[in-house]
Amino acid sequence: MLDDVFVENFVKREKTAMNAVFNVLCVALTILIIFMVNVIPILFGLNIFFFTGAFSFLIGFLCYLLIGRQNIEYEIALTNDNFSVTKILGERKRVLLADFGLKECKRIAPVTSEDYKSDYEKAELHLNTTSRKEVEISDSNWYCLVSSDGITYIVIFEFKEKMYKAFRRYNPRNTYFMRITDKKDEEI
Repeated sequence: MLDDVFVENFVKREKTAMNAVFNVLCVALTILIIFMVNVIPILFGLNIFFFTGAFSFLIGFLCYLLIGRQNIEYEIALTNDNFSVTKILGERKRVLLADFGLKECKRIAPVTSEDYKSDYEKAELHLNTTSRKEVEISDSNWYCLVSSDGITYIVIFEFKEKMYKAFRRYNPRNTYFMRITDKKDEEI
């Protein structure tokens, strides 16, 4: 009897120094704009505090949204043959990026395999769902090369050993072979 396979993986994107610089510049620019919008009408003797206050609130809220949108997470869900990738922005908004069956994959392998570079160049779209912006070449990162609706794309994700069972069951011909050692073998 075949067991159902369900693997869920959440990956939070690491923040870089550019994110910190962007946050500081965004806050500084917001304070400068709010100051100018409120002080310039006073210098000309205009009494439009309602409009400048509403505009200041709008600018502050926009800054809040921009800073919050830098919190990016990816949810990778593998349910039997179905592989789906969802992007979570600011811990609120969910966007489905990819949803395909494992049988549609032309190759499932680690990024350290010899076919990765040619597959990466072949793909029209590249979806990196790892914790870093740049793909780290290691055995813990795998990729799926998928051709769907005339578009070839590659999904790079952080690998969990539980996923391998589903890969080999639903697409054994196109899955990279990996030796799985039992915990009992390692203890001996």
